[in-house]
Amino acid sequence: MSPHKILLPIYVTLISSVALAENSNIYALTVETDSNITSIEIRDEAEFVIPPDNAPFNMTSKKGAKVFTISQKKIVFEQVTRGEAEFDIYVSTPNQVLGLTVCKGSRLSYTLVRSDEGKHKNDVDEQDYCEKAALVLELY
Repeated sequence: MSPHKILLPIYVTLISSVALAENSNIYALTVETDSNITSIEIRDEAEFVIPPDNAPFNMTSKKGAKVFTISQKKIVFEQVTRGEAEFDIYVSTPNQVLGLTVCKGSRLSYTLVRSDEGKHKNDVDEQDYCEKAALVLELY
C-alpha cells in the first residue's frame, strides 16, 4: 500500500477536526440532581471540555460525591446516597442546540441540566430512567 493512500485519510480527518474546533464555542452548563447516579451523554459533534481560563468549576453534594468521571462524550456522577448535588460542566460545540441523553438512578429522582438561556429537567417515569433531550445553550 502506498504511503499516500494512508496519509490522505489522516490528513482529511485532521483538517475536519481542526475546522470543528475553530467553529466551536464553549458553553457553561449547570447540572442539578438528587439521584445517587446520573449520566449525561452528548449525542452530536459536541464535546465536554476542561473549563476555560479563569472559569470556575463548582461542585456541591450534601450527601458526598463518590465518583465523578468525565470523557469527551459522557459524564457519570455518583453520590454516596441520594441527595441534592450541583456541579458545573463545559461543552464545546458549533451549535446552539445540544442533544443529550440524560439518565438518573431511580424513578423518584430528578436531573436538571441548564444553561443561562434554557434548561431540561429529566423526571421521566420509564423503566430505564433515561431520556433524550435537547438544550438551548447560552454562550459562555
